Amino acid sequence: MTSSAVADSPDAIPLLPPTPVLSVRAVSRRFGPGCSRCVALTGEATGTNVCRECGSVVAVHDASFDVGPREVLGVVGESGSGKTTLLRCLYRDLVPESGSILVDGQAVARSTVMMVHQNALAAGLYPHLAAESNVAERLLGNGSRDFDEIHRRATGLLGELGLQSQRHTDALRTFSGGMQQRVQLARALVDPPQLLLLDEPTTGLDPSVQADLLDVFQRVTEALTSATIVVSHDLAAVRVLASRVLVLHHGRIVEEGISEQVLEDPKHPYTQLLVSSRLT
Repeated sequence: MTSSAVADSPDAIPLLPPTPVLSVRAVSRRFGPGCSRCVALTGEATGTNVCRECGSVVAVHDASFDVGPREVLGVVGESGSGKTTLLRCLYRDLVPESGSILVDGQAVARSTVMMVHQNALAAGLYPHLAAESNVAERLLGNGSRDFDEIHRRATGLLGELGLQSQRHTDALRTFSGGMQQRVQLARALVDPPQLLLLDEPTTGLDPSVQADLLDVFQRVTEALTSATIVVSHDLAAVRVLASRVLVLHHGRIVEEGISEQVLEDPKHPYTQLLVSSRLT
């Protein structure tokens, strides 16, 4: 049977993986003046990401990876490993000094990316406005003008994400961290993004709240056709949400693979230390 016959068969299993939503190629970002020896004097061999000659921080170097539709990629590493810098480059809050970031084959634009921040105020939410009003504000920004439709969509999104209807008109500042995350996510879903970024989504929350919120994130990422990246110190949360994991250390990707394999049988010494430290 020819390859074309296989491809044309209604029961055929695709031989190639789906076209990635997000393609990151050789992305690098430094902070400082930079010099010709920054890369050679930082990384695994030297045990630092600070160049001893010019003082620059090599926050991310030569990062390359893909994320497919409905796929969740976890990014883990200790503070200073480069997670936040990578996330800010994907969000276009920082411009990489080299490399490329493409979403559906195009240069990434803010309109195609949404981030759920660890802190709701960092996401531009208004603490003195009601939860419904915070969602409605984004609907208005997107051009909606029909009050009944705005109300229907805002309350519908909040309800789907587990926010009880009697709380929809309460000020955001009266909400717990977990409830504020739900409001952020509702805003993000007003116009479903091509790339969804989750920045430490469960940090500082009680275990029961974390479990409920992870269930919400899991349902959303399974329903969207978006690519999702979750950055977290919480390896348990990453294990629940992400199908693949990449590990950053001194700004370099040192290990990448299926979540269960990387988190249960890590190969790189740094990943082994990271996993063991979370178990003690």
